[in-house]
Amino acid sequence: MPDLHAVADRIGSLLDELRSATEGPVWLRVEELVRLLTELYGAGMARTLALADSHPDLIARLGRDELVGSLLVLHDLHPESLEQRVARALESVSPMLAKAGATVEVGEIGLTRLGLGDDRDAPSPRVTLTVTAPGGGCGSTGEALRDAVGDAVSGAAADATVEVLLAVDNSPPSTPVRLGRKPVGAAQGP
Repeated sequence: MPDLHAVADRIGSLLDELRSATEGPVWLRVEELVRLLTELYGAGMARTLALADSHPDLIARLGRDELVGSLLVLHDLHPESLEQRVARALESVSPMLAKAGATVEVGEIGLTRLGLGDDRDAPSPRVTLTVTAPGGGCGSTGEALRDAVGDAVSGAAADATVEVLLAVDNSPPSTPVRLGRKPVGAAQGP
């Protein structure tokens, strides 16, 4: 299976090359071709979901697949909401966060306007998270946790702009101390 991120990056760079190497009318035809192809496979994805409608477990599996799920998101067909996809992504990294003593807080899941004009001014989904890692350790640990959370959420919410902030908790760790009497006859220390 090809590296999906590499394929997406290559498609983007090829489109950029074509745009800079073609005249206005030719570029408009290229854009139309890409739009029509996208509409065609989007209609195929919609038909697939309609045919699988009597199998909700299959639809859920399709939504969790990295490739199929990203295509469903692209065509606004994903069976899970943005909030559900973010929650699932956070659940996938929660054991790693717990092991490191870190937490993650969802700050915002919503729509923002890009303010670019044209159709690019439509609301765009945005997810803001804060990873709080314990201080006193290696600083790169917090950054690695932040990056892992960012990768997981970006993969599940490819339709959103994902921002992951890092906060360091420098409060002293609590060390439980148990005080009691030494048992009678216990060996004395040096």
